[in-house]
Amino acid sequence: MSSWGWLLAVTGALVLACGLAAAWWASGRLPPRQGERIEQVRGQPVGGDASAGDALVVASWNIAFGGGPDGQPTDRHDASHVRARLDAIAQALVAGKADLVFLQEVDRPSDRSGRIDQFAYLFQAVGLPYGCFVTTWDVRWLPYPYWPPSRQLGRVHSGQAILSRHPITSCERIDLPQPDEYPRWYRRFYLHRGIQAARIDPGAGREFRAINVHLEAFSQPNREAQSVILRQVVEARPGRVVVGGDFNTVPGDATRKSGFPDEEIDFTTDATLARFAQGSGFRECLMDGGASSGESAGFTFPAAEPTRRLDFVFHRDFGDVRSAQVDRDARHSDHLPVWCTLGF
Repeated sequence: MSSWGWLLAVTGALVLACGLAAAWWASGRLPPRQGERIEQVRGQPVGGDASAGDALVVASWNIAFGGGPDGQPTDRHDASHVRARLDAIAQALVAGKADLVFLQEVDRPSDRSGRIDQFAYLFQAVGLPYGCFVTTWDVRWLPYPYWPPSRQLGRVHSGQAILSRHPITSCERIDLPQPDEYPRWYRRFYLHRGIQAARIDPGAGREFRAINVHLEAFSQPNREAQSVILRQVVEARPGRVVVGGDFNTVPGDATRKSGFPDEEIDFTTDATLARFAQGSGFRECLMDGGASSGESAGFTFPAAEPTRRLDFVFHRDFGDVRSAQVDRDARHSDHLPVWCTLGF
């Protein structure tokens, strides 16, 4: 090989090595391993005695990174836009007098959402005295869209949060698998989804487990596998349990499972909810004790013109369902929030 050929070969190898090193650095660190310390915060008690009352008001809401009803995970929004959406979300949660809030798609300081710490912002704005957060996505630089680089999302740090009126005595992250069909390099940049499991103690012998989930959106086999793990997690935790979150699937008896105007997705053979609920003793607020005004009253997505239900609140060993609804007026995200009041 000529000297010119060697020069080209060495240069190519160096470029390749630098590219691989840059990709490895940009993909960031993996999220906390199971058992590692999870971020918990504690503020001032609100509303007098937090042990009072015989009911628990639960809200579950995918807040779409503060991007609003038309926002996409691949969009970038400035701080003023995000702050306005977060303020509206907080006001809705305060007005509903939530005791327990499950939040999904919550950004920590990220380039796509104005570098606002949304967990800290909402913890302060909602005013509930306890909270905890687990990471599901943490990359130093997300190179999407691929071109031009000036439009890329950059730094992304996101996850799930629980806010509570009652003391959170423990909070942990339980790993969920990524889709096997995605190549390894892609999974380095992809979400590392997890189950957020907290123990909450209102006193008077009313301790319960609160479990926050955001299941896989794009791979049905992976989503179904995650739902089995979720069932195993709740089966290992006896007593009162409430599970809320974005399951990214529709109920088994949904009238419409494909042909949605906003997305090409088919839930015809999806068994996510069936595999989770199988033999677990769970009930679901809207399915078993909610509004009787028809299937569409439970639709949560997309918020602007809902066509299906992706968000649920399941419960076990609580008392009656005092009320359950989807807030159709709270169009501050691409999902609508689910509300459920459970008797102890």
